[in-house]
Amino acid sequence: MWQRLIPGFQRMSAVEAWRQVCLRLELTLANRVDRAIFKCQACGQCLLFQTAFICPLTCTRELRNGPCRGSNPHHCFIRRAQACTWYLIYTRAERQGTLERLLEVNAPCATPVNPSEVGGSTPHAHRYRHGYGPRLLDRLFNPSRYYTEWEDYHNRQRALPWWQGDSRYHPPTYSEPASRLEKQLRSGKFVISVEVAPPMEPTGVRIARLAEQLEGYVDTFNFTDNPRGIARMGGLACAIHSLANGIEPVLQIQTRYRDRYNLESEAVGAHTTGVHNLLCMCDDTGRLGPGPPPTPGPADLDTVQALWMLRRLRDEGVNVDGLQVEHRPRYFLGALVSPCATLPRYAALVTQKKINAGAQFLQTLPIFDLSRFCDWMEALDKRDLLGKAYLIVAVEPPKNAHHLRFLASEVPGVVVPSGLHARMAYSSDPYEEGVQIALEIIAGLKKLRWIHGLHIHAPGREEVTVRLVRESGLRDFAPQVESEPGNGRNRTGADPMPHWTTHELSTHF
Repeated sequence: MWQRLIPGFQRMSAVEAWRQVCLRLELTLANRVDRAIFKCQACGQCLLFQTAFICPLTCTRELRNGPCRGSNPHHCFIRRAQACTWYLIYTRAERQGTLERLLEVNAPCATPVNPSEVGGSTPHAHRYRHGYGPRLLDRLFNPSRYYTEWEDYHNRQRALPWWQGDSRYHPPTYSEPASRLEKQLRSGKFVISVEVAPPMEPTGVRIARLAEQLEGYVDTFNFTDNPRGIARMGGLACAIHSLANGIEPVLQIQTRYRDRYNLESEAVGAHTTGVHNLLCMCDDTGRLGPGPPPTPGPADLDTVQALWMLRRLRDEGVNVDGLQVEHRPRYFLGALVSPCATLPRYAALVTQKKINAGAQFLQTLPIFDLSRFCDWMEALDKRDLLGKAYLIVAVEPPKNAHHLRFLASEVPGVVVPSGLHARMAYSSDPYEEGVQIALEIIAGLKKLRWIHGLHIHAPGREEVTVRLVRESGLRDFAPQVESEPGNGRNRTGADPMPHWTTHELSTHF
């Protein structure tokens, strides 16, 4: 009997060996095709189906949840010789009608890319190893099945139990305000924040002096996190000094040189010290220091991922590893937004993703072009976002024409109209002209609805805040918003916005 079975086993082994050879050849060819067509990086968490078949890892900063704040239709802000990857993703997704797919919060890469094993984690490799994934031949002869299997592969890759990303809006689950800033915003008060550059020296004298000078004019100090790559006092230490001097701080948390564990531990530490306002943001990629730049740190999280991680820790009691924690921290989460860099409808999509991930207040970059800002506000209204997060608009008085050119060319996301450049260049008193420009912008912002506060961005010149607040009449200003408990118009954000009038204002300015 065994003699009769042996030839059968041999034939089965030969068939299986032939099948493995065919699959291996298909895998090798598919990997080469994927690298040639999609520039596949073999990250193991393929997002091609979600990002209109443009690999987001071809972005200069390898961002997986949207562009940096310098994204624009013309070029990448870091490498100006190439196009912005995420702008290309948005335009193709818009043509395909798949823009809403980009709202899903994608997890950070589980493992770093290993160039020596490129192709080992592609969809075709998973088909070879685990029996699921698209076939290369179906791309040519049966595209519908190919894309269906690609979507099935993508769904399996993104359904990570420790992350659980989705595209829904997640309002805060708590009822009492987490901070004094949140309490003021809920009550309908127009808040005033000021950007404070941390001191270089290890003392809190400067912070104490600013707190004394600006008392009664500002509600919060917003401490920058090593701006432009220059080492300063840590933001958390500055925030503690600010609390001791009676001014509530907003702590900026940059994703620069921080992995997910460092960022979460800093947020928990901030809660312990009484700092409950956190502003999540990506780094500005700039550097002003004279020395050589340090070795790049871990590019682990972007702003959306940081918001998602901190929101789940606060509202669900789940830490970054997906484990339950006994005591949940309390904080008021914010995000930095760039209204004017790219097209308004794309900028609104990025803003919606941050709000869905957990942003309760939005702080803009300095605004110089009110017309483009109004277009962005209208795009937010079309997505029914106004009222889901408090909007704090930044205004910066330029010091001179050189400073204004620097802001326009070196600070990602800041757009300056050409008329302001000429106005500053031909002014006999540039400093005074900069203050007047800021006052005019504030006057225009006061006419808009759904603006809950002003952020005066003048690091190193914080004293100008007193004059701006006095001459603009902000101390007694009441914002034109509808305030309801729970940080939003309702829990789902489905009601229409009443009496929107920014189109007339945009034509005026």
